[in-house]
Amino acid sequence: MKRNTIKVEVFVPLGSCVCNFAPLMEKVGQVTSKFKDLVEIQTKSTKSSEASKYGVQNTCIVVDGKITLPLDFDEKELENAISKRIQKEREAERPQNSED
Repeated sequence: MKRNTIKVEVFVPLGSCVCNFAPLMEKVGQVTSKFKDLVEIQTKSTKSSEASKYGVQNTCIVVDGKITLPLDFDEKELENAISKRIQKEREAERPQNSED
């Protein structure tokens, strides 16, 4: 059974030089590498429909559509956000105990 992955979306300005957000992507990569197959990273434009849906206007990270972190996020914040989403997934997969 394939476990659901946690989506990490990195929103950056369209047409921005990669050198402007390379350090951000490196930081995201350092954190997400700890979770290997549990995380899917996507880079998207701040002008995309997804950005509009989340109310994103500037460079930021959105974890599983629920948690938004600013450009200057701390690595521990991203790690905690991913861990919380993984924990929720595991709790949802756990069978409910019922007494007959």
